[in-house]
Amino acid sequence: MLAASGGFLRRHFWLLLIIVVVIIAALPILTYPLGRDQGEFATIGRGISGNRIPYVDLWNPKPPAVFYVYALAISLFGRTIVAIRLIDLLIAPVLLWAAYWLGRRLASDPARSRRAGLFSALLTGVFYFTETFWTLSQNDGIALLPMMLAMVCALSAAEHALQGRRSWPLALASGVLCGIAFWFKYPFALLALALAGAYVLILRRVRWGDVIAFSAGNVLMLAGGVGYLAVIGAFDAWLQSAFVTSSYTALGLNWNDFSEALRIATGYRSLHWGLLFVLALTGVVVIFIHARRNQRNPTPSPAKIQANHAGWALLLWLLLSFAMMAIQGKAYDYHWLPMLPPLALLGAVGIDGIFAWIGGKGHKTTERALTVVSGIGLAAALALVVWGRAFPYLTGAQDRLTYAQTFQAGEFIARESEEAAAYLRERVQPTDSLYIWGFRPEIYYLSELYPATRFIFNFPLVAPWYPEEWREENVELLWAALPPYVIVAQVDYMPWVTGIEADSNTLLQSYEELNDWLIYNYEPDTQIGNLFLWRRKT
Repeated sequence: MLAASGGFLRRHFWLLLIIVVVIIAALPILTYPLGRDQGEFATIGRGISGNRIPYVDLWNPKPPAVFYVYALAISLFGRTIVAIRLIDLLIAPVLLWAAYWLGRRLASDPARSRRAGLFSALLTGVFYFTETFWTLSQNDGIALLPMMLAMVCALSAAEHALQGRRSWPLALASGVLCGIAFWFKYPFALLALALAGAYVLILRRVRWGDVIAFSAGNVLMLAGGVGYLAVIGAFDAWLQSAFVTSSYTALGLNWNDFSEALRIATGYRSLHWGLLFVLALTGVVVIFIHARRNQRNPTPSPAKIQANHAGWALLLWLLLSFAMMAIQGKAYDYHWLPMLPPLALLGAVGIDGIFAWIGGKGHKTTERALTVVSGIGLAAALALVVWGRAFPYLTGAQDRLTYAQTFQAGEFIARESEEAAAYLRERVQPTDSLYIWGFRPEIYYLSELYPATRFIFNFPLVAPWYPEEWREENVELLWAALPPYVIVAQVDYMPWVTGIEADSNTLLQSYEELNDWLIYNYEPDTQIGNLFLWRRKT
């Protein structure tokens, strides 16, 4: 047993070292405050752990998988910010292993396959954890876990088929994981095309048993998810949420709006991924060079052919990942995250190609030195970015609110959320409810107060494509609940979500039933940044 474990450690020492280094370098993300999206997922996850039904008791336009991931984290680690941020660190080892496994299939020279795999893992870890508090612990990032494992299973199935071994269990697993990815976001259904394309490019033919197994895995997860929603009584509400959300998505699906959003997002994303884009482009060049060499060589080695086919599969995966982002019509920063795995893999191909060229010129020592220096440099960059953000807070130079002040996105300032939550906790009981008019669901989670109605943000109560009766339902529930406090947000202009050029405070004036209820039952109490707090009259 000891000999076997020692052999495992020797074979995978560098991968294990990268995983440990990445996790240690990323540890300060546990101090990051919550953004809006993490707040809505956490609020619903907390509700699920308290036996509330998603969509029925807590409405949301997204599929339910992320809610249950959050619910599991909250159940295991408590109702804290750390519990949410731990999700990224817990999935990291599997993500990095999957990147390593996939990267090894891309090296044209088997002797260099480990280097390609190690840089694939390192690039994945570095560019994932240098994301901001806004894009970490996101739906799109957590979904990378089933997506990458699905690709591993698809390529494994193709390799088993090439060797004449039984491959359908791997195809089935790939289908199951693809179905799981769908329940994180509906556009992730395009992953099925990437998996099928990768399988065909590697195998160069189709095993119908694998096709049936893959399809069965997909159907199993899709039908299982629908069946589960029906059993808990959420099917009708979920179906309605998916239907009305299509109108929200359609807001950005016109050339003028989407091209402008893409222009802004590309510039912002380039600040994060500029180096990765350069390395990935280099990887594309390397793949084309190897393809030309294989065409000129009458007897290319099987390893070179296999690596080139894997390269084409990688390009297809990248193209379809871009389509997953584009079809959502918004080009939000976190919508780009499904592109990270293929970009990191292409980047590893680029690095390996550059170093192989240097070594091929007779500079083997230089090649090895650059490999080590590049690895250390990437790991150091990750540590500097993440620890640099949190260092003043970790050393006591900043208190919590001052630290939270540095986390901003648009009009959103994390300090306001944490300050408002602390203000409420001092004045209400944990069993009380709260109502927020705006999009600040993180305050529900931070204050440990449950939403007074199922509408944890106001979009479905102002956008014209949502049912009018929801406005009446919302006010009726509020008359019954009468929470101790109400929060009204201002300057949160989100026309790309509501289709209306007005902030929540202005929109409240046109929602007469809610405005009358507020004025009749509440009086202004205090203002925290862009948040107006109203206290129930005594």
